[in-house]
Amino acid sequence: MNFSFLPKVLLCLGLTGVIAQAQETVESVRRQIKAVEAETAREKSMHDAEKKRHAEFVEVGRKKVQNLSAQNKSLKAEIDSLKVELKKISNARAKTNGSIRYFEGRKTKYADSLATVIDSLVPFFESDFPYRTDEAVKSIQEIASLLHKGLIETDDALNRTMEVFYDRIRLGYTTEVWKGFLQVDTRNVAGTYLRYGAVASIFVGNDGNDVLFLTRNGSGYAWKNVSEDLTMRTILKDVMKVAEGKTAPRLVTIPVSFPKEAN
Repeated sequence: MNFSFLPKVLLCLGLTGVIAQAQETVESVRRQIKAVEAETAREKSMHDAEKKRHAEFVEVGRKKVQNLSAQNKSLKAEIDSLKVELKKISNARAKTNGSIRYFEGRKTKYADSLATVIDSLVPFFESDFPYRTDEAVKSIQEIASLLHKGLIETDDALNRTMEVFYDRIRLGYTTEVWKGFLQVDTRNVAGTYLRYGAVASIFVGNDGNDVLFLTRNGSGYAWKNVSEDLTMRTILKDVMKVAEGKTAPRLVTIPVSFPKEAN
């Protein structure tokens, strides 16, 4: 009986070990299944998150494309507007340039005409009272030449011309005495000049023998010698003494010559 009990015990123990081993295998499989399910869930979650991020990226990109499209349309409209404005400006500039050329042409013609008029004043100054007339004529000719060449503006030319006139006008209310020489016949006589405004001029030689005054005739001015006319000679010498301050101031007679048409 002992021998029959022992095999049973061993059999039971073997069966118990097999059952225990089978249970351990089942648990291992369950753990693996859970691990696979957990990994699958994690991958699914990551996939969903990635899918969401991709969807957001696509949406952001779509909005950017829409914004860029709107900006492009706005920029194109602005460019078209600028093209229109540029065309207007170009047309206005063309008209302005045309006006400028027109007025520049008129300005040049006016300057040439004014230069001609100024130059035509030369004979007037040449026939004026013979005192520094060469300077006045030279100034007028120079002004006309500079204006013809476009080196000065018309306003400047007018101002310079008027200044020459003013210088001549100032002669009318000034008196001047100076030493110099006068050609009398074939002699170069040293003496004193007196200019009374722009109407009279007297010359008295240093030795007192030559006394002349300026007269006007049809062809211009000329010196008249009154050395043989004792009365006129005395009058003119007295005039010169008063002008030089060699005698007390007093009224004196100054001969004035007028052209025939003024009589």
